[in-house]
Parts: sequence; C-alpha cells; structure tokens
Amino acid sequence: MRIWRIIHTLRVNFSFLLLGVLICEGLLALPLMFIFPPAALLLVFIGLLTLALSIVIQAMLRMMDEALARRLGIEMPPGEGEDPA
Repeated sequence: MRIWRIIHTLRVNFSFLLLGVLICEGLLALPLMFIFPPAALLLVFIGLLTLALSIVIQAMLRMMDEALARRLGIEMPPGEGEDPA
C-alpha cells in the first residue's frame, strides 16, 4: 500500500518534479554560459533529452499506478481530462 502511495504521489506531482529539474538545469547553465560555453550548450541538449524521457517515465508511472491500484483493489479517482464514467 505504501509503495502505491509513493508511485501515485509521483504520478500526480510529476509535472512539478519535472519543472524543478528543468529549472535546476537552467540555473546550472546560466553561470556555465560565461565560464565554459560548451557545457551550457550540452545542458540545452540534456534539457531536451529530459523532456523526451519524461514522456516515457510518465507513461511508466501511470501503468505502474493503475496496475498496483487494480491489484490492491483501490478505486482510482479519474485523472485530469479523463471521463469519470
């Protein structure tokens, strides 16, 4: 039950977590732009890779969340943009 709560919390707050990671990458890239410009350019591509991987991670979290909820017999509330019926 505890692992489901952790996974469910991660899935629900995933956008905030991703925003925090991207802000940290941007804040790291800002001083690097003046110290070592190729590293700042590399961080731009790491940010793009982070966005691409976030789609995969979000899908995996959703599948794990639904599978654990089904296995534990937990009624899942409808997500944002989903039909409650």
